[in-house]
Amino acid sequence: MNNEKKFIYLMGVIALFFALVYKLVNFVIYSKDMKFVSISITLLNILLMIIITVIILSSIVSYLILKGKKISRNIMKINLNIVNGMYPLIIITTKIFSIPKNDIRKVYVILNNNYIYSNKYNFKAEDIMLITPHCLQKNFCKYKVTNDIDNCRQCGQCNVQDLVKLKQKYNVKAFVATGGTLARKIIIENKPKAVIAIACERDLTSGIQDVSKFHVIGILNKRPNGPCFNTEIDIEKVEEAIKFFLGGN
Repeated sequence: MNNEKKFIYLMGVIALFFALVYKLVNFVIYSKDMKFVSISITLLNILLMIIITVIILSSIVSYLILKGKKISRNIMKINLNIVNGMYPLIIITTKIFSIPKNDIRKVYVILNNNYIYSNKYNFKAEDIMLITPHCLQKNFCKYKVTNDIDNCRQCGQCNVQDLVKLKQKYNVKAFVATGGTLARKIIIENKPKAVIAIACERDLTSGIQDVSKFHVIGILNKRPNGPCFNTEIDIEKVEEAIKFFLGGN
């Protein structure tokens, strides 16, 4: 089962859960031979039906987005807000069905990026920020770039050099953070209009949600040596995101 199917499967499970709650509520009510349903119970039933309908519609929209179908950006925005609201419950459900959390996080990043790419932007270069975790730098390098990415000597042994070149080529801001907390602090303090964030699934998902007022494109890093150690990135995707925010796409 691919990641998209896992995501839709979990959405369906959640919808089924609320449907069972709806049936249970009504079973309890009518098993007591109630002649009428109180206003509070009626409102509860209406609420449950709305929740079930919203989840089903969100599942359909998410499926179409993941399959590359053309969807209105307004609908994509609404759907992303729904997924954000449901996200904690989705993650809880992954534990029940032993589905890796990262599989669902990847889908979340895709849904977010598709929404961002459905819009049009024309930001100035200084309003665009690149941010990446420090594990992109080789662990043996003595020229630490967490305080200043320009400390990179551009030896070519890691992708930090590539980020420095993009920074110089497009005149965008670029930072290296030691963790998700610092990354969010850097973003909030610098107040960019657009962020291109490079990280693992967990940090990207939580970061996108925590700085939701900014326009964020998430790019997953590559981990040939395991998590948080000498990671790599697809530099072409980073440059593509820069061009997009500059109004090039």
